Amino acid sequence: MRGSDAMQESLFTVAKLEDFVPADHPLRPIRSLVNDALVRLNGLFNTIYADTGRASIAPEKLLRAMLIQVFFSVRSERQLVEQIRYNLLYRWFIGLAIDDEVPLIPSTTLPASSRSGRSTVMAW
Repeated sequence: MRGSDAMQESLFTVAKLEDFVPADHPLRPIRSLVNDALVRLNGLFNTIYADTGRASIAPEKLLRAMLIQVFFSVRSERQLVEQIRYNLLYRWFIGLAIDDEVPLIPSTTLPASSRSGRSTVMAW
């Protein structure tokens, strides 16, 4: 008898992102090192960010997202946001849950400088 091609999603899923990342994946030790370094930067982040106002995107998540962009040669912030939406490995590394909304990662374009030749700066 032929099986059905229909997909039935369950109402509730009991799975952690940790379950989707292989135990021997190269990002596991890197994530551990990054998290240790970010813990040491916590005091600095506390002094830089205001105590009042609207909550920002956690700087730790932004830095981890930048590392994903470098490690996997993601060409733009727009592509990075798109790939974070569906790539569970990226979500795990950054610290986003499966159902967390992906923050818009801003970038600012500045006028090109004839001396430096640089035309863009990422503003996190």
